Amino acid sequence: MKEKKRSKLEKYAYERISDHDYQNRDGQTHILSPEEQEDLKKIRRHSLGFAALAGALGVVACYVPYHAWPWLFPDMMVKIPVWDEYYVIPAWFLIFSLILVVIEIAFLTYNNIRTVREVSYACGYPNPVDKQFEERVDQLVSVGLEKKPKNQSELGINPYYGMPKYYIFLITVFNLIKATLTNALMKLLVRRLLGRYALRLFVDLLGIPIYAFWNAWAANRVYQEAKSRVLAPPNIQILLNHLVETQKDNKEFRDEIYHVLDYLAIMKRAFHDNHYLLSKFTLAEFDIKVDPNHVHDESFLERIKNGSKLTKQGFSQLILFGMMIEGRLSVTEKRILRKMHEEGIFMYSMDEAKQATKEYYEGRGISTIVEMKNEKLIMKN
Repeated sequence: MKEKKRSKLEKYAYERISDHDYQNRDGQTHILSPEEQEDLKKIRRHSLGFAALAGALGVVACYVPYHAWPWLFPDMMVKIPVWDEYYVIPAWFLIFSLILVVIEIAFLTYNNIRTVREVSYACGYPNPVDKQFEERVDQLVSVGLEKKPKNQSELGINPYYGMPKYYIFLITVFNLIKATLTNALMKLLVRRLLGRYALRLFVDLLGIPIYAFWNAWAANRVYQEAKSRVLAPPNIQILLNHLVETQKDNKEFRDEIYHVLDYLAIMKRAFHDNHYLLSKFTLAEFDIKVDPNHVHDESFLERIKNGSKLTKQGFSQLILFGMMIEGRLSVTEKRILRKMHEEGIFMYSMDEAKQATKEYYEGRGISTIVEMKNEKLIMKN
């Protein structure tokens, strides 16, 4: 087997995440034991705490020396050719700030890799004897390095279907500068309120809680991603075993599978390894040929609406799991599920959907989905 090419950082992350003694305390990879849940809470606290501390110390290390020893950071007069004028540029301070940013990014990357490693170890995932062990580790590496996978495109599934390119660009830019933008707005607000009475050092140090918050927010997202990557594969297989058993002879359901998977990706508006695995394994289990040129069909919901109760049951189970596979239902997804329930397409109540999501993310499996009795799926008139 040809060895996958990895950058030096990816090699480091791969070695760190894969190099630990495998443990599985209860033998159930789709369920988190009380001990595993307690370990995960501790890992989350440490991860968020270190990330927030890095953000706070970064601001202190940047601005305290700048105000305490200003002679260390002399301004430079730089001539701008276009306007043929000289401007004052705090060049040495900018270089100093850049060095601190690089150090902080390096630490945050290390913290993310450590978090992913600890989460995988606590949950006993992946198993070294798994034939897809390397692929599983690579997926965890992408979480630690915050890399967005694009492998859903191989299946002809595009989460950005119908979204203008400029909108995607704006979202990407905002995600990159949100901390800086928040800090700038906070400084502007304080200066407006206090005017000349606002000490410059005080204004600059306002960035402490702001950068601490955004660092913790990003670390929490990595933690949640790592946890969802650990929980998803075994639960995907459990769901597919159930769907194959109940829907294998239902051509009506099989004909709509590709459109359902496409629809799920579009609802998330993001590439995600869990959705890739769900789509890849679902198509394989139902022996559906991968179509890289697959075209989204918006009318499939109407066909399901007019379909049999069995088709609606399979659709409801697949779409609910697909929406909660990252451990949560967004406000938009709840609104969509509520509307589909009212139209007779989605056969779970919102209380059942929320309960299933809560149980899944707490590591209690997907029994609410696969073990629900048919009589409980009957719609209320």
